[in-house]
Amino acid sequence: MPSFDEVGFLSEELEQWKRAAHEAYADAFAYAYRANAIALRVMKSIPLERIPEEIQWAIAAFARAMSAFEGCVLMIERGAMADARALARLCAETVIVAKGLAIVPGTLEILREDDANHDLGVINRLLEFNAQRPDADPAFIAQALEKKAELEARFPNRRSVNYRTLALATGLAMFYEVAYRYTSGDGAHATLGAFVRHMKQGNDGEPDAFFFGPDVAGMASTLLCACVAVTELIDLAVGHMGREEDAAELSDLKLHWHIIRHDLEARAATENGN
Repeated sequence: MPSFDEVGFLSEELEQWKRAAHEAYADAFAYAYRANAIALRVMKSIPLERIPEEIQWAIAAFARAMSAFEGCVLMIERGAMADARALARLCAETVIVAKGLAIVPGTLEILREDDANHDLGVINRLLEFNAQRPDADPAFIAQALEKKAELEARFPNRRSVNYRTLALATGLAMFYEVAYRYTSGDGAHATLGAFVRHMKQGNDGEPDAFFFGPDVAGMASTLLCACVAVTELIDLAVGHMGREEDAAELSDLKLHWHIIRHDLEARAATENGN
C-alpha cells in the first residue's frame, strides 16, 4: 500500500485519519450520512410526469449539489480541508440556483443568458487567437462566426447570474453569507488564505516550513455548511418539487439537526477565533 509520502491524499493510510475525524465530530458525520441517504432517496422519487422545464433543471441541479456535498464529506474525512471548502461552496451555490429554478420566475432564462455569455467569451478568444495564425482553418473560423451570430441573435440582452440576488429572492441570504461567501476566501480560490494552510510559522513569526498533509482547520465550519446545504435541498424537494409525502421525515431530520447544530456552531466559532 503506497504511503502518504508517496501518493499524498490518494493513500489508503488516511483511513486512520478518517476514523479520528469521525470520532472528533461523530454527531456531525452521523447527521451528514443520514441526510445524504434521505436526500438521495428523495431525489430519485421526485415525480417526473408533466413537470415544467424549470423543475427539470432544478432536479439536475439537485443531483449536482448532491455530488458536491458527497465530495465535500469525502474531502473532510481525508483532511483535505481547502478542497472540502471549495466543494462546500459549490454545493451552496448549486442549492441557491436549484431553489431559484424552482420558485423564482425567470431564473432559467438568466442561466441561459449566462451560458451564452460564457460561450461567446470562448468563441471571441478563439477567433482572436486564430486571427494571428497564418495556418488558421477557414472552415473553423466560419463555423465560429456562425455560432457567434446565432448566440448574439438569440440572446441580445445577456444577463449574468447574481448569486446574492438569487439568495435574497429564495430566502437563503444568511446561507449565502455563511456557506457561499465565507468559504470563498480560504478554499474555493487561489488566495493567501488558502495557501497559508501549507505554511508553518516559526518562533519569529515567519514561515519556517511548508506543509502538505491532512489538517483540521475549518473542519467544524465546513461540516456546518455542508449539513445546512443538504438539509436545504431536502426541504426544497418537499416544499416545491412534489415530495410532500416526505414532510414527516424532513421534520424528524430537522429535529435531529436542531439537537446537534448548536455544538457544531460553537466549535465553528471557536476555530474562527470568535
